[in-house]
Amino acid sequence: MSAPSGQPTSVGTEARDDGTYRRSHCGVEQPYDWGSPYWRTFFTMVAERIRAVTNPSAVLDVGCARGLLVQALCEQGVDAYGIDVSQHAIDTAHPDVASRLSVGSAEEIAGSWDLITCIEVLEDMAPRSAEQAIDSMCAASDRILVSSTPSDFTDPTRVTVREPAAWAASFAERGFFRRTDVDLSFLAPWAVLFERADVNMRDLVYRYEQYASPMRAEAHRKRDALLDAHRKISELEGAGSQSAARSSELQSRLNDLESRLDEATAVNLELRHKLLTSRDHAIGAEAEAAQWRRRHEQDTAVLGHFYTAYRAATWLLGKRTVHRLYKLLGRHR
Repeated sequence: MSAPSGQPTSVGTEARDDGTYRRSHCGVEQPYDWGSPYWRTFFTMVAERIRAVTNPSAVLDVGCARGLLVQALCEQGVDAYGIDVSQHAIDTAHPDVASRLSVGSAEEIAGSWDLITCIEVLEDMAPRSAEQAIDSMCAASDRILVSSTPSDFTDPTRVTVREPAAWAASFAERGFFRRTDVDLSFLAPWAVLFERADVNMRDLVYRYEQYASPMRAEAHRKRDALLDAHRKISELEGAGSQSAARSSELQSRLNDLESRLDEATAVNLELRHKLLTSRDHAIGAEAEAAQWRRRHEQDTAVLGHFYTAYRAATWLLGKRTVHRLYKLLGRHR
């Protein structure tokens, strides 16, 4: 089964030869059974919406796998049954719903049903078998809910992938037309409720135009909004380019200032080194000068002593000389 964004994108139920199920692109690690809280919640939501939209009394789910949708519908009070070509799928169904499931083909539907659901099944059938299945469903019910992926070409089991318009045309050939007042996007963007209707061309055109016109108007609004967003993005990118250029210029100036700062720092370090060296030399010179001053003072003191002694010796010598002269003079008299 397919679902919109935020829901599993495919939970197809056709069996493979190895007895497994094609549940590719589910994006869910939980087992595909009623015991999984995720799948139980999902199918309960789908069943509630189907009952709200169609209010069916008896439903047949074609390609039911393990009957999760059937079980969810039964819990909503709907008399639901399911068929699937996989014996393994039927055998591994939950005990509460097993009696309502049987092995069967979409090409051979027995009985009459208020609603038939056929979810992600037709694309797994050969083109001729798919057309026979549509014949069988149209013969068994006046309302058929169909969902068939239009874009999954990667799975080799999906041999009849068509656009929704192609399936709509096939149902229209049998007198079934889209219920344009019913939105099944909760199940998948391409899900459609077809209903048997005897409508004339005027009413049919009116119905489809009424359905398509709002979507066209919405598409135009979104296109205009997208173009406006692109223009704003371009303006922001232009402003961003200018800002980037300005930022590049400022970065260049910053790099230049940093380079000049590095040079000034280097010069300052060199001057500081020279200053410290000069101070060391000055301190050394002052110490040497102090040493010479002390030697000078010592030498001066010594000279002072010598000078004093000299004066004393000279005075004594002079005194003795004068005394002798006096003596000599006294003799001559």
